Amino acid sequence: MAELRREVDVLEVEQVRQALAAGWSWQRIGKALGVSKQAAHRKHAPRSPRGPGPSAEQRQRLVITGRARRAVEHAREEAQGLGHPAVEPQHLLLGLIRQQSVASVALRAVKVALEAARREVRELYAVDAPTDPPLPRGGRLPVSPAARECFEQSMREAVGRRDGHLGPEHLLLALIGDREGGAMHVLTRLGVPIGRLSAALERAFAEAGPPQPGDPTPA
Repeated sequence: MAELRREVDVLEVEQVRQALAAGWSWQRIGKALGVSKQAAHRKHAPRSPRGPGPSAEQRQRLVITGRARRAVEHAREEAQGLGHPAVEPQHLLLGLIRQQSVASVALRAVKVALEAARREVRELYAVDAPTDPPLPRGGRLPVSPAARECFEQSMREAVGRRDGHLGPEHLLLALIGDREGGAMHVLTRLGVPIGRLSAALERAFAEAGPPQPGDPTPA
């Protein structure tokens, strides 16, 4: 029964996201859920891409884990290896697969493999550029606006869940919440049921507990 409740909650979150993307009002969403528009907004607005970003105080208190930072570095390596000019959401997905974490556990649960995902990124986002393009000043590929929006949404996810830290799991929540993003295009090509991935992520969240003392690093 507890497992069913978790899956229903995951499906509700996903449906609300789709409804917001389609332009539904909170009143219409609340009516569909059988609650008031205030109750629907209170429950789902913090997790919505259309919700407000975290306040300055919330950002300062939020801790970014070492695993999340390493996943982003892996994403840079993937973008560079594919000859792409900037880090995009699809590269963040590859970085999450590479980094052992709650997110990678969920991705493995729905059979997402690194080589298959990398192949889809290569085919979907082929570029007419050298395999090893020159790096910008500072030696690091820039982060695209789409990837920056993913980071912003991952903060909303962490704050909305009252987790106190930002980990790879929040990055994955942000990626699968963007229906038109590069990561979702890759997952769709791989035939991944997003509802099952969301449920697997919630299970991994529950089983993992808070991050280990040595893992977080200050934001």
